[in-house]
Amino acid sequence: MTDQHLTPSATRVLELLGQHRILRHLQPSELQALVRGALVQKYLDRDPIFAQGDEGQSVVAVVEGFVKLSSSTSAGREVVLEIAGPGSVFGELAVINGWPRSADAQALSTVRLLAIEGKSFMRALERAPAALVELTKLLSERLQRATEQITDAVDMPAAARLAKALTQLAGLHSHAGPDGLHIDLNLSQRELGGMTGLTRESINKHLATWRDSGWVKLSDGGIVLVNPRGLRDLFAVDVPA
Repeated sequence: MTDQHLTPSATRVLELLGQHRILRHLQPSELQALVRGALVQKYLDRDPIFAQGDEGQSVVAVVEGFVKLSSSTSAGREVVLEIAGPGSVFGELAVINGWPRSADAQALSTVRLLAIEGKSFMRALERAPAALVELTKLLSERLQRATEQITDAVDMPAAARLAKALTQLAGLHSHAGPDGLHIDLNLSQRELGGMTGLTRESINKHLATWRDSGWVKLSDGGIVLVNPRGLRDLFAVDVPA
């Protein structure tokens, strides 16, 4: 990991963060001050960013790349909470409450992050009531997603859970090829298990079935969704075309 002060690409960073649902409510001068006072941190693929239990003194904004946020059960099993991409902000909870980090953060690619000093972040939000309202909504939605993840593990069949995870990954970072939709985030089967609550054996079985049915293609480079509509139909009703 390397740290540096913001470079002349600050304009692009400001445009990116100015679209964030919370930060867009700040006055332009407030947002500029936060960005100029922040550090750009660069991490390589699979580098750890912070660990659960670390002191949390900064809010982190993703400028480039993708970050996995996860926690571990008492038995050591990983639970993937979120995958944060460009424009995402995380780490607010530790700053707001003065708590230790509640999750591990790991780079899923080469990433550039903006580490915003927590006290400055909070002062800026206090002067922007609309931003505080959006922060409350965001935290509520994260709670809702966590609840959905738990209920999916109880109620949703294994194949539907895996199909939902692959569809979500494709929505985050993918590109269309002649053979289908290529997922550009190369998660391990252990990490897919962390997203779905499934064992590696179950994931292997369903991927092999879908490969033999021509729904997916598998390679060392990742997963290609040949029939993304069919996968969506496993977990959704009235899926848009």
